[in-house]
Amino acid sequence: MGISQQGQFWDSVTEAAAPLVEARRLIEALVPAAAIGDVLDAGCGAGDYSAAFTALGARRVAGFDVSAGSLRLARKRTPSGHFSQASLTHLPFPDQTFDVVWSWGVLHYVPDPVLALHEVTRVLRPGGVAVIHTLRAGFWSSLERTGAQVMCHTPGWVQPIMLSAGERLIPPLSQLITGRRPEELTSKTIRQKLHERLFVPGTTYTFSVEQLVLAFGSTMDTTEAHPPVADLLKRDMSVTVVGRRKA
Repeated sequence: MGISQQGQFWDSVTEAAAPLVEARRLIEALVPAAAIGDVLDAGCGAGDYSAAFTALGARRVAGFDVSAGSLRLARKRTPSGHFSQASLTHLPFPDQTFDVVWSWGVLHYVPDPVLALHEVTRVLRPGGVAVIHTLRAGFWSSLERTGAQVMCHTPGWVQPIMLSAGERLIPPLSQLITGRRPEELTSKTIRQKLHERLFVPGTTYTFSVEQLVLAFGSTMDTTEAHPPVADLLKRDMSVTVVGRRKA
């Protein structure tokens, strides 16, 4: 699957970006304030994290995405940012360009995740911080991936039916399991979450902490982090690691 096909999918499902307060909360939980200098929002989507980094005082914010539609929204949200259409496996930046590389919910869509993490390391300055949030390997992820392989090939008329069913079913389930309504946990709509998890064309990958540490390599000190991430059904399907490039 090429970049253009992925980009066209995200063009069709991009919604308004998350509130700044939510993006800032995650950034502040994972990135030391003193580290925020030149920032790369890797797979920036509609630009919620780019805008949050700017509000937090970043010296420069650059972002890229495969979706032209998402990039238009990102540019509107952060006019001072530098945005381009690119892939995580071919970063259009020189070595040691950024103090922070932030990649939230992107790596599991990348066909060559090991190359992607090498590229993240390459553009990071010594002492710089990389944050990777992606799908965790496990039973629930495997089950969802199997469903996604079927769903993304369903006829166009079936998808709205499945989305509408999910919109009706997930809110009461979420409240039953977590004690909270979905809108209390995340700013994304149920429809957007289902789109992202079940209908993206191509293969989705999952990772263990050990795989991410190994892929980052010996030039990075990498540890698992536990940010305040929304989990509608308590399935523990995401993993976050923070890597600091050694001097």
